[in-house]
Amino acid sequence: MPVIDALTKSDRLLEVQVLFRQRREGVRTAEIALLLGVSQRTARRYLGELSERGRLPIYPDGRVWRLVEGARFDLLPVRLNLDEALALYLSARLLSAHSDKHNSHVVSALHKLASAMPQPIGEHIVRTAESVARRRVYPGYLENLENLTRAWAERRQVRLRYRNPRAEEITERIFDTYFIDPSFVGYACYAIGHDHLRGEIRVFKVERIEQVELLDTSFEIRPDFDPYAYLAHAWGVMGGEEITEVKLRFSAGVAYRIRESDWPGVVEVRDEPGGSCMMILRVSHVIEMKPWIRGWGPDCEVLEPKKLREEIAAEMRMAGAVYG
Repeated sequence: MPVIDALTKSDRLLEVQVLFRQRREGVRTAEIALLLGVSQRTARRYLGELSERGRLPIYPDGRVWRLVEGARFDLLPVRLNLDEALALYLSARLLSAHSDKHNSHVVSALHKLASAMPQPIGEHIVRTAESVARRRVYPGYLENLENLTRAWAERRQVRLRYRNPRAEEITERIFDTYFIDPSFVGYACYAIGHDHLRGEIRVFKVERIEQVELLDTSFEIRPDFDPYAYLAHAWGVMGGEEITEVKLRFSAGVAYRIRESDWPGVVEVRDEPGGSCMMILRVSHVIEMKPWIRGWGPDCEVLEPKKLREEIAAEMRMAGAVYG
């Protein structure tokens, strides 16, 4: 087998770091050797050097290499071509739009990203970071998000104090964080996982969490849970197995905008006489769609389901009354 040469060591180290981030319970020497394309003897020597030099916080435990308890490490810089740099710049702009609160980690990440970019693109990412830095600070929010992130990464249970604004009550529960996901609705962040109070998968808005306490107990993700399958038909972050078919008719004036994009859950966009079109979707929870539907005003008509049509019609009449 070939020995790792100096030109590829940085790339190999990045691959090894990613592997340890994914497998915090430990990685066998044989797996690392296979990843690096070397013998197990060479892999042991390479990992030993990385450990001794402090580049990777790992130690050997028999045939398994384990991360030092509580270890945190930075990934190596990634080399990007111009088109890849543009892709990350666009992601940074979307990240900025989503982060409507002050988040020092977003600011730090954007500055690091800017340092790896060609100057014209990097300058705009720095400006983006500055705009995030000026946003309002929400006490407790960042600490709660940090604790949820750590719980997610280390598979540790947490005790949540969750505020329900409608019921005006705060409940306490043990929670297993399976996934953290942003939503374009309200620029919010959500934690998805097993709620021991209700005994089911629940979605919690991070902004409504009063306190997150990390516990020493660990958890295993339910084998039947896949976050991407769970969210496959979600308009936002509310997923699940129950699917509703929705039919919407869009006027000729906006039909071209409907055809330009791939919307979540769309099964078919059907042309209709006069230039209008019908969109057929299959979504998990129609409640998340309602602000989007209302945003089209009279250019969008709900055809099915009947209950959603009635709700939107009532809301439109109420809006009309407000404006006289």
